[in-house]
Amino acid sequence: MRLCSYKMVVDTGFAPNPFGCTLTLATCKPGIRRAAREGDWVAGFTSRGLAGHEVGSERLVYLMRVSEKLLLRDYFRDPRFGDKIPDMGKRGPEAKAGDNIYRPRRAGAVAAADFEQLANPNHVARDRERDVAGQFVLVSDEFYYFGESAPAVPLDVRPNVPRRQAAYGQRSCSALAERFLRYMRANYPTGRQGQPHKWPRAGGANPSRCA
Repeated sequence: MRLCSYKMVVDTGFAPNPFGCTLTLATCKPGIRRAAREGDWVAGFTSRGLAGHEVGSERLVYLMRVSEKLLLRDYFRDPRFGDKIPDMGKRGPEAKAGDNIYRPRRAGAVAAADFEQLANPNHVARDRERDVAGQFVLVSDEFYYFGESAPAVPLDVRPNVPRRQAAYGQRSCSALAERFLRYMRANYPTGRQGQPHKWPRAGGANPSRCA
């Protein structure tokens, strides 16, 4: 079993996006998106920048099993993920937080110039190169998303968490990963348990930098 953990500096419901029937990671963390395999687990933890949590006290923002790994160009065309395309004309932040923001300009799109970035409140033009470098979108139908309700994980089941930002995150050995997963399955229901840390009371999603 493979589990990769990383620290998040922003949590707006965009990366990852926990809305709808799946949790998706379509932007940010290009190294993790390229390296992940179907069946892998990815965990995002808080950080000092996100929630004031120092090294060793980080809490779990989300945990996902990679059930599917799609090319970015295929993600946009897939009708299953039409609700992940941000709709800036709708009221409320959820419709605007969609991560499906890269429309391919041609068949076989792979380079940043091959994609059009749709209007959204989270990423700007300079983010396109990094986002597209990840090439893939990670999709999960078994996930735990806590957002601002992020729980502490007991030390005896806590996976390895990098001390600082890490392009590829940090892996845990199979035994520790399995212990952590057993704990999660025994103590929490799957799905979205809370709202993102940075979530507007009204109106559109807050502009932010990437996780």
